[in-house]
Amino acid sequence: MSEEEIIHVMSAGASVHLTFPVAVNEISRATKVYVIVEDRVYQDSEVKDKQEMREKIRNSINELKKIASPFVKNGIHEKRIPKDTLEYIRNAVIEIYTENRDANFFFNVSGGTKQLSIGLFLMGLWIEAVPYLVDQDLDATKLSVPRIHIKDLTENPNRVLILNILQEQKSKRLSRKDLFDKVKQEYIQIRKPKEKRELKQGIFNALVENLIQWGLIYVNYREGSKKEKVYQITPDGEFTLNFVKLKQNTS
Repeated sequence: MSEEEIIHVMSAGASVHLTFPVAVNEISRATKVYVIVEDRVYQDSEVKDKQEMREKIRNSINELKKIASPFVKNGIHEKRIPKDTLEYIRNAVIEIYTENRDANFFFNVSGGTKQLSIGLFLMGLWIEAVPYLVDQDLDATKLSVPRIHIKDLTENPNRVLILNILQEQKSKRLSRKDLFDKVKQEYIQIRKPKEKRELKQGIFNALVENLIQWGLIYVNYREGSKKEKVYQITPDGEFTLNFVKLKQNTS
């Protein structure tokens, strides 16, 4: 069985050799790395500040290759682009993705110009990459990306109901049985609202599965049990619910 390919795509800056070791320790290991860099970085400038920055970026990329090559199995690759416009960034990412369709992608948007970082972040959304940032203190943070539009969530008010019930709990969690019982009491019939129908197990399962897929709740098992499921609202779930409430209050 072939090893899973894990690719880090980085925006070129003067500290890529510093941020990458943090990323592989705190975000994910890597089997291949791409550094997206503008052609002008390798062109000399008569402006002192620009020249110094370009040299720092070149040196940082070279240091990255020295540091990472021994343990990044499939190499460190530079992907050069004529300019840091969205069009060129998009083309570079598409080329990388086309060559590595089955890989898992992590996008490091810590370095480079604002245009390059933002462009890389936006393109990461298209290929479902995990974007992350390494700050000046060398702390790595995954950037949370919404997996659902608010309209899709609120089309079925029972999804919002589940989030609301979980948020109201002191522990932010409930067993499957307790959550089902509470939702059942306030369940809203969607297809034929005039007909009073009870919540069925299959419908409940579909509702919570949607929320799990969107990263708004997660499921675990009660300590000491391999059968009793426990559902808990995630930080993204709380943010989404609070935003829904805000929209409802202003509409």
